[in-house]
Amino acid sequence: MDKQELKKFNGDIFFEAQRAADNSYIYANWIGVQSLESIVMGGNLLLAMLRKQHCPVIVNNTHEQVGPWEVGINFLVYKWAPEAKVLGVKYFAHILSYGIFGRTSFDTFAPLVSSFFEVAAFEDENTAKIWAKAKATSSKVTI
Repeated sequence: MDKQELKKFNGDIFFEAQRAADNSYIYANWIGVQSLESIVMGGNLLLAMLRKQHCPVIVNNTHEQVGPWEVGINFLVYKWAPEAKVLGVKYFAHILSYGIFGRTSFDTFAPLVSSFFEVAAFEDENTAKIWAKAKATSSKVTI
């Protein structure tokens, strides 16, 4: 599946999502400052991708995200996470932002969604993707 992008009115990309070729994970990349509207739009794009084809892992990269994203935590916890779980998400790999505000937002978010899926935090993208592939492989049921 091709990379999908969401853009601001000025044309700047604020969110990218792409499914791994083997469907082991969906990679989400947040760019710049996020608002409630942008978080809802990005979350809804992920849900649409999951409705099209279930996937066990989300790899959520916030390296390019700037500032806090607490404004979206209620949406993510009470709307997005329950629906993502129903659509097959079992694991959530979060690549931490470089800034303290993004990390603080994650520290608030993680315990609230841990009842929906396993959450793990990573400093780098490669380690998160390796973990995601291992979790996806272990979650496959063989007959």
